[in-house]
Amino acid sequence: MLFSGGYMKIVHIITRFIRGGADENTLYSCNGQAEQGHEVYLMYGRENHADILGRLHPDVRPICIDALVREVSPVKDLQALLDMGLRLRKIRPDIVHTHTSKAGFVGRLAAMFSQSPIIVHGVHILPFLNVGPMERRIYLACEKMLSPVTDAFVDVSAGMKTECLVNRIGDEDRHHVIPSGMDVAAFQQAEPLSEAELAAMAEAPVMGWADAQVMLMVAAFEERKRHVEFLDIFARIVAANPRACLLLAGAGPLEPAIRARIDALGLAGHVRVIGFRKDIARWIKTAQLCILSSEREGLPRVIVQYALGGKPIIATDLPGIDFIVQNDVTGFRVDTVEAMERPINLVLSHEPTSERLEQGVRGIDLSPWSVSSMNERLEALYADLWDRKIGPRQNGAEAFPAVRQA
Repeated sequence: MLFSGGYMKIVHIITRFIRGGADENTLYSCNGQAEQGHEVYLMYGRENHADILGRLHPDVRPICIDALVREVSPVKDLQALLDMGLRLRKIRPDIVHTHTSKAGFVGRLAAMFSQSPIIVHGVHILPFLNVGPMERRIYLACEKMLSPVTDAFVDVSAGMKTECLVNRIGDEDRHHVIPSGMDVAAFQQAEPLSEAELAAMAEAPVMGWADAQVMLMVAAFEERKRHVEFLDIFARIVAANPRACLLLAGAGPLEPAIRARIDALGLAGHVRVIGFRKDIARWIKTAQLCILSSEREGLPRVIVQYALGGKPIIATDLPGIDFIVQNDVTGFRVDTVEAMERPINLVLSHEPTSERLEQGVRGIDLSPWSVSSMNERLEALYADLWDRKIGPRQNGAEAFPAVRQA
């Protein structure tokens, strides 16, 4: 298991590998560790996107676990458990690092049964939040069952850590807040889109791009993001602010329902569905304000990206976002989708408020969200776990060497 010079075999496991926040976090973790010379594997489920797979470092070894699916499926879950367990026995990793709820459950069981020495779980989202009482009890029971075999929890925000500790999932010493890394400079230095570029990419709204008050929501078209519910609120916002224009960036299974609701509410002249955008940093820079109406998440990466773009943020309250979305300083956190209406109307109708919030956003230190910061902290955590669970690194090295020894 121990490479010459102290290199590790690391297996990351994620339920889906798509264009999402947890997926990008995992991508950057895998790539950073491969660049450091570790032997890195990525196990992922049947729902995956070729473009994000294509961004993996050439030395990362991808493994599709076909039975690993997001929904609860006893037969497939057992198949995934057996498949992962057999592969882990063959790989014999030093560290198994799971991401997201289903992969966290099945992956940690597989790591335990295959006697992997170090098990880490990334807390990107907690399945027991904002669900019914029965679901909450089941999900909490699963998390508590696996807590004793989890050597470390990597929480994307302090809010996620607090929720875990309040619900007795792990203890203080095993929880480590490591912000989800991203290309900080790309979002800070992006240029807004010109009117000509906007016209080439999307049909102009009814008021024209020059006069539009652009709001942007970046979120997968999934039920928990609550696009449809927000559109009902946006219809009232348009009545008060006729120049309001909502851009919906993303993709997913609810797109037909979202488009149908836009038409039903008579919002076709005020809403543009712009799809998944690789140049999303420029769209953020183009917007007057950015919004998110999610029901259940950790600290969404897009909230950080909005802030990196210097935009006021109005979002439903989620664990950990209070560091970035500070009420009446950088934006507004609200308890319900309906409550988003008032602060949005304020920002759209009162330019001094918009400017003050932009100034507040620019004052936040977002350097902890850089890819390099995340990977340095993961490396330090892995090194500490290695020393405690496997033994001191060879040659008394202070850190893992930059080039694998032959």
